Amino acid sequence: MKKIQAVSGGARARVFAVAALSLWALSASTFAETTDEDRPVIKVPRGGGRELFSTNCVLCHKYDGRGGPSEGGYGADLRVTKLTEDEVRQVITNGRLNKGMPPFKGILDEEMIETLARFVKNDLKLNQ
Repeated sequence: MKKIQAVSGGARARVFAVAALSLWALSASTFAETTDEDRPVIKVPRGGGRELFSTNCVLCHKYDGRGGPSEGGYGADLRVTKLTEDEVRQVITNGRLNKGMPPFKGILDEEMIETLARFVKNDLKLNQ
């Protein structure tokens, strides 16, 4: 019978290094072929208008949007606002400091402000 020679530690390390380098080179060339155009756009859903309203607006406008006495003065009743959705968006973005409404520009991004304005106009509105 033939004797099988044991591979020395140095030879084993070289074999491992060559195998690892080969795998790295193979994977690097695969990733190099991928472009941003090949990747699907993944949009992570955010909480809806109710969640944004609960987090940012209830202190002044109360949970149901009725407003009333609050930290900054007197919160407007959003259930009966005559503002258009675009005007609500502008007020959320820029605030109304003379009425105690702080601006949310820089705190909420445009998509969040859009969602919040839509929520105020469509979901808080009183049924008439």
